[in-house]
Amino acid sequence: MDTLEPLETFVLDEAAIASFVKLQRTFNGWKQDMLAAEAGVSLATVSRVERGLKVRPAQLRKLARALGKPEDEFLRVRVRPTPEEAAANFVEMFAWTEGRVPVAVAPLRTEHQLRTMLATFSLLLDSDLDDDAAGDVAELREWFGLATFVQAEREGVIGPKPDRDFRVRRLWRDVLDCVERLERSHAAVVLTGTYAAEPLMGGEPIMIAIIAIRSRRRNPAASTITTLWADAKVDERQMVADYFEGLD
Repeated sequence: MDTLEPLETFVLDEAAIASFVKLQRTFNGWKQDMLAAEAGVSLATVSRVERGLKVRPAQLRKLARALGKPEDEFLRVRVRPTPEEAAANFVEMFAWTEGRVPVAVAPLRTEHQLRTMLATFSLLLDSDLDDDAAGDVAELREWFGLATFVQAEREGVIGPKPDRDFRVRRLWRDVLDCVERLERSHAAVVLTGTYAAEPLMGGEPIMIAIIAIRSRRRNPAASTITTLWADAKVDERQMVADYFEGLD
């Protein structure tokens, strides 16, 4: 009868913990002092961890919780994977990026940003706010829909062009005011950016605008986010159908 070899186990060393904490902190867009505040530890503790120095287990538990991990993430005994398992784990770790592309974003603050958004093929809006913000998110979506319709009219894409005295800048200001109210009422930030997406049916790339509403309660550094991920391919026919359905 064959004898099973005992599994090799290990715990993360200080260097591995340092790399993990710095990587997760970067993903969150946090500086060291933000992580320290979220974890309830001193800035010196975060600095020591990221320099690969020892800190108390209680401090590591707090840091793990602040980073959204189990509190024993840096302390538990692990089974060392085989090279094949390690490679598979690496692929799985980044599987969420498959078919997606990074998009540069910034808080929506200016008429120039708004006009850039409205010049794209479609707007994609996503929110992580709680249900109590649904009404305000719906209002913002309606303002974007109206602004898109008016811009299409101004360009002669839909119906006759509006009169010359139509005060479009007042509309842009109303949209930005709605953004400001939502951010203030729900401790949020509205991020926007544009990117070139590949049509699902093939053809030339089309420009897409993304609007991401992010809670600063969930992520205090949400307003400093500079990159989000979006689908590399989009169904342009469905987007057109959704747009005209929204006009009914």
